[in-house]
Amino acid sequence: MKFAERVLCVGLSLVLFVGCSDQPRHISAPLSASLIVNGQPTGSAYPNVGALLFDWNSDGITGDDELCTGSLISPTVFLTAAHCVADPVFTPPGSQFYVSFSPDLYARSFRYIKATGYVFDPDYGHSEASLHDLALIFLPKGSTNGITPLQLPTAGYLDQLKDQGIINSLLFVNVGYGTSATRTGKAEFPYDGKRSYSKAEFKSLQPTWLALLINTRSTGLGGDCYGDSGGPKFIDGNTRLIVATVTTGDANCRATTVDWRLDTPEARNFLGKYVTLP
Repeated sequence: MKFAERVLCVGLSLVLFVGCSDQPRHISAPLSASLIVNGQPTGSAYPNVGALLFDWNSDGITGDDELCTGSLISPTVFLTAAHCVADPVFTPPGSQFYVSFSPDLYARSFRYIKATGYVFDPDYGHSEASLHDLALIFLPKGSTNGITPLQLPTAGYLDQLKDQGIINSLLFVNVGYGTSATRTGKAEFPYDGKRSYSKAEFKSLQPTWLALLINTRSTGLGGDCYGDSGGPKFIDGNTRLIVATVTTGDANCRATTVDWRLDTPEARNFLGKYVTLP
């Protein structure tokens, strides 16, 4: 299956799954890689943010196989989104996944790690309001030596920032391997395989969601898009602490990104089974 076909097919299937409600209506998930929306390549920065890979054509892993983004949260645990691994059509149970922390998936220095297994939140997909969109990819011991894992937030961390009247003024950092949506006319999604970053303004905080503004024409900042799903959201100024992971957004990646909070009971109940929580 060609790159463009994968984007269309997976995007459509996820739109149909989410349906119509006040919750996000389009999973800006799998499949592609390029400059994150209105951002720039990370180079050696963010070495603990990686690409989730899947061998679509059974012809060996290359930069074409980028599926989603994720973060190293322990030496052997990589955090991403459940919708990246739970689709029974594209990634059936027992699928073999790979992870790369290379900043450029097409560079000669490209390297990847074969996962030893994976798990996603068993409550994923039962409720749009509480989507439980988290998955963990398990990596071999010693395979991430030299990479410092990222930190998870304490319980209710974002609620505390809201109560203090701080959160409205914060900028958030998006990091991922996803596409860079064109900003005018018919949406196109160019591909380059580089890990990139941008910043976005706060929009709203819901019980399980963090929403950010990604209308670059009004904010002058950036956002995320296809292939960034599962990637981390940081508060600008503290890129060691993940506060949310990319779940969804509008189909053209031009308005809003909605991210699954990691400081909630829903997220912590799942994560706490596999990693030590603060």
